[in-house]
Amino acid sequence: MNDFRKFDYEVCLQPCAIERGMRMIGGKWKGSILWHLRHEPVRFNDLARQIGGASKKMVTARLKEMEEAGLVQRKVLSTKPIAVAYEITELGRSSLGILEQLKQWSEENNL
Repeated sequence: MNDFRKFDYEVCLQPCAIERGMRMIGGKWKGSILWHLRHEPVRFNDLARQIGGASKKMVTARLKEMEEAGLVQRKVLSTKPIAVAYEITELGRSSLGILEQLKQWSEENNL
């Protein structure tokens, strides 16, 4: 006898809320970037150094995506030579609780 029951599944015609959220903060390096900006604005070169394993090109690409999404804000500190810093926005800050839980889950499960 088959123990599996047939369910009427909801069909998502659009990306569900989890998928939309993952698109915002789930890309490679995005969570790390938000985490490193949680206390204060960070200059680009310092941020790139803190994100071990990511090239400056990749950090730049992710920061642009995150700026367009409203998660971070870019501030020009000087123009000659160019120096910029990034800071987390209120929208970005609202993701920190989720990132903290993900960090704890990862540590608890030795991931």
